[in-house]
Amino acid sequence: MSSTISRNRLFEEHRIPTEGDDVLHAELMMPRPPARAQRVVFIAPLVGAGAAQPLVIFRNFTRRGAILVSFEYRGHVRSSGTFELDKTVSDVRHALWWSWNYAQDRGLPLHGFATCFGTVPLLAQFAGHGCGCLLRSISTVSGLFRLDQILRIEDFSRVFSRHLGRALSAAALLAEIARETFDPAGEAFRAALLEYLGGLFPELRVDWDHFEELHYGRVDIPRTLRQLSQARYLDGVQVPPEIPCNFYMGRHDDSLSLHTVEGREAYKRHILSLIPHATLYEGEFDHFGRGIEHDAVIDHLSDLFARFDRATVPAHHLHKIAQLRSVFA
Repeated sequence: MSSTISRNRLFEEHRIPTEGDDVLHAELMMPRPPARAQRVVFIAPLVGAGAAQPLVIFRNFTRRGAILVSFEYRGHVRSSGTFELDKTVSDVRHALWWSWNYAQDRGLPLHGFATCFGTVPLLAQFAGHGCGCLLRSISTVSGLFRLDQILRIEDFSRVFSRHLGRALSAAALLAEIARETFDPAGEAFRAALLEYLGGLFPELRVDWDHFEELHYGRVDIPRTLRQLSQARYLDGVQVPPEIPCNFYMGRHDDSLSLHTVEGREAYKRHILSLIPHATLYEGEFDHFGRGIEHDAVIDHLSDLFARFDRATVPAHHLHKIAQLRSVFA
């Protein structure tokens, strides 16, 4: 069971258990009045983000009757444990199952939503032992569908080489990690990390010890780098055609190269190869969902949610949910 702290009538705070002793800090934003709630929208978070960050950015969903749920991955300020990429998939699985129970207790449908990195562990719930069947729909704004769309260990190794004073390829870096001769607290590595992440995300808090809310002292850096090089989280993903998927591309998103026609076409091809029944939209906003069509996207999605709310849950999804109950019992 999770503990609950009500900050006020607008927010709730919860603790979500995972395997072992680790817990995730979650926050909910409520419509006003709460009796207007028509659905629950689960938002898979970004790395470094506090639980409230996506709720504030997409708060206008609550005006259309949504209870918003998000959380912090392990290793972040108010969650316990240590961060690594692999754990983001299991963290989303635990938080999604908790959110489904929360929605069920209130007789409400559950929808999935993500931006950027959050798309990866959310869609990974449609492979293996994930919880994708719990969702009525999946939607993203500037969703990341491959980690190397932004983060490339080859690019980082070049920056690291300069600070280290010797050539170090991506393969050589991974070999040093495997031999445990790599120092993630060393001056050269931290300086390279500061330069690389600061260049990719100039608007975010990147300093010697932090990436936004994530302190490097709570990151298993060697494991995370190995996982980044081997990441195949969306291999085997099969989103059932009865679960609608709506993906929004920002024409001002240069992080994913969506600011060019060629970039958007390549993005579309990749998504449709992964999810053939996906519907894609373009809008005037950037990688962070900011722009003149920010509220228009929220209104459009809220209309879609209202339509999908009424969809009948197929029998085979109910069977999978029954199996999940035995896993999470």
